Amino acid sequence: MADADLIIEDAVPSSDMHPAAAFQTSSSQPSASLPTRPSGQRTTSTPTSEPQSDPSSIQSIFEALSVSDPKQEGMFRSLAVIFRSAQEQECSVNLTSSGAEFVWTSLQRADISSRQGLQDVSALRASKDILEQMIWNQSHLLVDAAKILADSSRDAAWRDPLGDAGIVNLFLSIIATGTATDQLMIHALRLVGNTCGDNDGNRQRVVSDNNLRFIVKQLENPRLVPIVIPVLYNVCSDFEPAQRLALSDGVYLRLIEILENGLLASTPTLSYLCRLLDFFEDSFNANDSSETAVEVLFRAAGAPDLDVDNRVSLVDAAIAHLRFEDYQRHMVSFDLVDIPLGLLVQWYSPPRASSSRQISATDILTPPIRDAGEEEQLALMRSSIIQILSDVSAIPEFAAKYALMELPLVETLLSWVAGPHTQLQLCSCIMLGNLARSDLTCSVMISSFSVHESLLDILKFSSDTQVLHSVLGFLRNLGLLPANKRVLGEAGTLEIVSRFLSIDAITQLSHAAVSLVRQIINGSMNNISRLLSSLSSDEESPAHSKTYLSLLLSLFDKSDDVAVKVEVSRVVAAVLRCLHSSQALSNLGLRNQLLHRLFSLHPNLCQPLSMMVTQPRWPIIRSEGWFAMALASRTAEGSIAIDTALEQVEVFGALEATIHGDSTLVTALSSSAVAVTSNAAESPESIDSKPSAEHEAEMRVKDRENAMVLVNELLKNRVRCQLPFIYHFLSQNLFDSIDWRWFMS
Repeated sequence: MADADLIIEDAVPSSDMHPAAAFQTSSSQPSASLPTRPSGQRTTSTPTSEPQSDPSSIQSIFEALSVSDPKQEGMFRSLAVIFRSAQEQECSVNLTSSGAEFVWTSLQRADISSRQGLQDVSALRASKDILEQMIWNQSHLLVDAAKILADSSRDAAWRDPLGDAGIVNLFLSIIATGTATDQLMIHALRLVGNTCGDNDGNRQRVVSDNNLRFIVKQLENPRLVPIVIPVLYNVCSDFEPAQRLALSDGVYLRLIEILENGLLASTPTLSYLCRLLDFFEDSFNANDSSETAVEVLFRAAGAPDLDVDNRVSLVDAAIAHLRFEDYQRHMVSFDLVDIPLGLLVQWYSPPRASSSRQISATDILTPPIRDAGEEEQLALMRSSIIQILSDVSAIPEFAAKYALMELPLVETLLSWVAGPHTQLQLCSCIMLGNLARSDLTCSVMISSFSVHESLLDILKFSSDTQVLHSVLGFLRNLGLLPANKRVLGEAGTLEIVSRFLSIDAITQLSHAAVSLVRQIINGSMNNISRLLSSLSSDEESPAHSKTYLSLLLSLFDKSDDVAVKVEVSRVVAAVLRCLHSSQALSNLGLRNQLLHRLFSLHPNLCQPLSMMVTQPRWPIIRSEGWFAMALASRTAEGSIAIDTALEQVEVFGALEATIHGDSTLVTALSSSAVAVTSNAAESPESIDSKPSAEHEAEMRVKDRENAMVLVNELLKNRVRCQLPFIYHFLSQNLFDSIDWRWFMS
């Protein structure tokens, strides 16, 4: 954005100004020193007694500087007219004859130079001396002189000379007093703002001695706001010292107040305010702004007929606030979340006449026809809002406020899930997924709203990766509740997500799909039955001997993604855990049938378990692997599979290292048959967290116990199952440290 060119019409609203006074007295304004009274200058019209030069000579010079058409006057010609009037009519300028001749000669010479494209700094310095007299004597012609200089400062060629001559600092002193009339203040601000356009030298003059704070203070005057904002833009643009200083001077809070009061609504100056917000986006902190800033910024962004760039700036500023948790909590506490949600709707549809905050959930919205570039900006802006709403909906206060699913905002989000718009679906799935963290909420979502039906429809037909990933995560959270596992299984979740278990699927979706499968089969015999059911009922089809677990194991073999492999491994471990639980023992017929299908149809079942016990990165996963292996070895078919796995050097080495752990950590096994223990939580949320030293020691103890039980079960089954590797295992002198009383012969 180009530097602001500060132009002002001659007529400036200033109903409280007296035309004959350049200053007003105000004790509430900050104090600042005016130029000292020049020596030898007087404030009365009493003639001086000093020798006079030839009056006809001075008059001829003055006439040479005068022209009949004021529009053709240059800066120096115009200043000469004003200075002469100040001396002769107002007596606010008092020059000796020799001094007057010097000034008029300098101005004449400077006028000739300026016509040749040259800038005469000495003439500007002479003008500064006269301006100081006019300030001291409160000349009513000072406004006219300030306007001429401010107009000339629009020319980039004059910006350095005005600074070098001290004119910029002089006008900064006028601003600093805070006692100037609005009309004089406007032209003083214009001169400072124009001279700072793309000029770091003058910007530094503003920053020096913190003159910037006096400019910021003028934002308190509503009549000056349209001028001050562009001035601040010119001072701060590409100049970090000014940006930092402006923040410390409280400019951000002032900008929010201006937006809240609607002072710049539908005005060109709003663009400069938005650019200022851009400058401070990454550097402001929560203390620099207002508690109501997020609401103010989002509401301003929703104004009709707003330029897209300005809309983006306002939204970005609101989002920058919401990176602070205090603003997130405020937004939730005061029920303001529906404001950004309303913006998402608005930018999919033409502006509505109603100003109601209620969001129509049943509207079929169609994005209005816009320029392609603008539509791209709006799409990115919607994405930014969705991302920050994801953060807001993740805080505990959000879950507490909307847990009962009774507020209109939740109804709106539920309607978006079933709606046709991708980004609205994404937003609703993320926010509702974050809300689905308590048993009560998860139960209500499915039992009262049947939200899973819409989610499964999205999985069937959508091709948007972000939406699909959010839906899979949402369903996973819903599957935490045992009652929901049954509903999700009966609704065909396993069959529907199988499309994401192919090696051709996007890795991100494959991982989310496997994680969902693990969640709904965890502790559910019915869903494990579905997991182990045939892909085809046609006995002649090759798919008849394949199961949904076969798809997972195939994905494990073909995928290069470690996270996917780990998640598949945990599915296998979850199946084994459930089939050896008390729930399974209550239905031995079904349990034995499922165990037979598990081992007979999946010859590579133990590959994921082998990976779990040999990987060095996650102790929790390693412990979960030993636990699952110990469970598997308790059946004849499982013993055969484990014995085959032990033929791998890495697996056997891991078993040896686990059993030869620090013997002081080993605790006695109560019995060889019931010593199987699990280190891993039922569904640990973070396998990357490093356990404490004490916890890690406990894990090593339990790992050794499970490894010893594994060996014991293999020993029991060695004859019946003809386990070749266990004989090799026994022939090795590997277990001298083991108390063999705990093993059966």
